[in-house]
Amino acid sequence: MKKTIVLMLLASVVACKSYPVQEIEVDDEVYYREIEASITPDVYAIAAARVTNKMLDQSGYVYQKPDPVLIYITDPKKLDDRLPDGLHAARKVTRDIISGSKNYKVTNDMNEADYYLQVLVDNIGTEFNPIISYKLILFDKNNVEVDEWVETLKRVKNDDRSWW
Repeated sequence: MKKTIVLMLLASVVACKSYPVQEIEVDDEVYYREIEASITPDVYAIAAARVTNKMLDQSGYVYQKPDPVLIYITDPKKLDDRLPDGLHAARKVTRDIISGSKNYKVTNDMNEADYYLQVLVDNIGTEFNPIISYKLILFDKNNVEVDEWVETLKRVKNDDRSWW
């Protein structure tokens, strides 16, 4: 029995070595367009939901006041021009989660807000292996940073469309 297994393993190793490795050329521009196409608005929305929930969990010290805390949410700012558009979904998710939390009251006037939330989106990976960084930075009326939260998403290896 042992001899049979050893012979089968030896035969499979020999069989693998007998075939030459074939190299495939990939056009960088085409490959990058495929990566870019995989960054859909849903990817931004997932990152936004995760980091917004994290922010609400960790910012209790801000909203534990007798009066409702007014917060202004800035439009998301892309720090990497190579990232595709689609931040509208992330903005809506962030706004909906914060509005629904009842911890903050969202306002459309930055001047009346007690705090404002800056939203930054960046690619902290490489051009061909992007990692989406979605950052929320909370500032008070005096433009002093109170806290920040970050969530990152990267593509799942061997899967063209999944992000985690």
